[in-house]
Amino acid sequence: MEEKKLTGYPHIDRPWMKYYDKKNLDFEKFPGNPVDYLKAKNITRKNNTAESYYGISFSYDQILFDDTATKVLKSLDVKKGDIILNLVPNIPEAGQLWRAATNLGATSDFIDPRPDSSNLKANAQKLLEIVKFEKPKYIVALDMCYLGMLKPIEDELKEFGVDTVIVLSASDSMNLSAKINYLKDVINYNALKNIRTANDSNIKKLKWYQALKTKLESMKKAQSALDMGIKTSTLKVYKYSDLVNNVRYAMDYDIEKDENLMTYIGHTSGTSGLRPKPIPVTNKNIISKLQQFERAGMNFEVGDKVLRILPLFAPFGAFDNYMINLSSGAISVDVPEFDLSEIGYLLKKYQPNIIVATPSWLASLPKCKYLEKMDLSFIKKMTYGGDSMAASDEESLNKWLRDHGSNAIIRKGYGMSEFIGCGAHAKDAYNKYGTIGIPLPGTTFGIVDPNIEDRLVPLKFEDGMDRLEGELIVSGDTVTQGILHGNVIVPHFDLDGKSYIRTRDLTQMDRDGLFYHLERKDRSFVRFDGFKYKPHEIEPVLQSHPDVEYARVVEYYDDRYKGLMPICHLVLNKQYDNEDDYIKLVDELVNKYIIGNPNMSSRQIPTKFKIRESMPLTKNSKINFNALKKEEIDGNEINVDIEESNLTVGNIKIYKNKQKVLKLDK
Repeated sequence: MEEKKLTGYPHIDRPWMKYYDKKNLDFEKFPGNPVDYLKAKNITRKNNTAESYYGISFSYDQILFDDTATKVLKSLDVKKGDIILNLVPNIPEAGQLWRAATNLGATSDFIDPRPDSSNLKANAQKLLEIVKFEKPKYIVALDMCYLGMLKPIEDELKEFGVDTVIVLSASDSMNLSAKINYLKDVINYNALKNIRTANDSNIKKLKWYQALKTKLESMKKAQSALDMGIKTSTLKVYKYSDLVNNVRYAMDYDIEKDENLMTYIGHTSGTSGLRPKPIPVTNKNIISKLQQFERAGMNFEVGDKVLRILPLFAPFGAFDNYMINLSSGAISVDVPEFDLSEIGYLLKKYQPNIIVATPSWLASLPKCKYLEKMDLSFIKKMTYGGDSMAASDEESLNKWLRDHGSNAIIRKGYGMSEFIGCGAHAKDAYNKYGTIGIPLPGTTFGIVDPNIEDRLVPLKFEDGMDRLEGELIVSGDTVTQGILHGNVIVPHFDLDGKSYIRTRDLTQMDRDGLFYHLERKDRSFVRFDGFKYKPHEIEPVLQSHPDVEYARVVEYYDDRYKGLMPICHLVLNKQYDNEDDYIKLVDELVNKYIIGNPNMSSRQIPTKFKIRESMPLTKNSKINFNALKKEEIDGNEINVDIEESNLTVGNIKIYKNKQKVLKLDK
């Protein structure tokens, strides 16, 4: 048989397919909704544990085959096409009500339950903007979210069409034993937070009885406030626990199976704008995603404990850290709230086999003193996504795992909310440092010219090219149609008979079909002199310095040049003795790592460096570049003045606050 001639276009040649066994890649047409699909996968595993919540276990029979939650929604007259807004963390009831809504053909719309600030008026306005645009009829809210976010705006919610609120408590699923475990957890966690330095033995542990008393008092006050809030509400407000007790009689309902029904709305983790961008998802998208995980060999083993910390409002959390667990027959260890700097405590407490997290969470693990001598052989898989990790950090984390007895090798996932989480995965032979791996089965990647906005202009490998660089585009059955209430949320573009979306990510692909994420397209900017500045080209160079943990470059407006210039934010892995040492570090970065590097240009030198303890993070624990851009220039930066023309670089002055000046002639 004649070998198919390559065209050079990635979206046509799909060279990554050589890594897959082509015998079992086709998706099956499933005649039901995602709940039916999960039931079919677990029909023989009904007695297995599906979720664990503060020591109490829920079987697959309870989670998937019990229809109490569906009866609850049916009793409230939830119908096909209704939208239910969810303000809930990772508690068992959140998943139960999502599956119940899917059965009835309703849409579960998950938004971040955490307020953006202490400004109640601003939080309320943001929530009202979401309600106005997304048009829910029902709201499911954690008790504290109801009191803090909904109660002050009940009249406005009613005007926008919301008539019913279901209030959940984090303790609804808890028996007495679980409640005791929860209280112990709060106490132990707070104690452990105070034992993080090298002088562990010299720090007083929290007095457990005082902590217990304080927690019980706060819980009692919250319950009293909730009861009064419900009593005085202008909406129909129900406690979920009461509704469950009232629907024990038989109630008929029809299971909706239409694959085109929208049954989930997640939201992107972007930080600009008053309301987050909604991502509508259909039954077909979800079932395709579950089959995609299976075909790619990403499913977990039956009985694996999976630390479930990614939130439901983010498609990464809903599908890559929850639905995949149920599809695999694994155990979801539900964690509704935790301090991202203390993920090590969750490892110590739950000893999970699978960890799916962001780079910032994983990077914090080696810093946990209480994990220094712990055997971590229970960890089978550790995967990060949602942001990038330097190859050196990944290598160090792999070594840390080996030193602690784990055979796990860090895996990577790349994706977007627009194709409901992971769309590329790096494992096995294609798990190389720096790569995001290859597209999952059923997903096609392409690379187009990033400078042409109104249409897709595909780029191709030419003779002699080892890598192709451009903007990544994606097509497949997991990609959202991107339309909500007639509004186009995610534009689609046609290319060679397929529908694609633009990712706004600059990406490289090598000839073996492996992809390398560079940066968000909108992180590039044009300097005052017309030079196009690409942060992804300089950040790894600066980060290769042994004292630099993170280097992130954003633009700022420079009054001297009347235009944009780069500022580099640095997080170091060591402290220096005095200010001169920090200036010398910047001197070394500028002269050795940039000017002394034949692959770098003097125009890539940041004109300001800011040393900081940590990077600001979004609610999904990605580096918050918008926050970096908005930071004022406060005079504490280390400045770099360069005498340069279009051909030469002259004197360089490195100084802080126009005082200590290090003048270097080049």
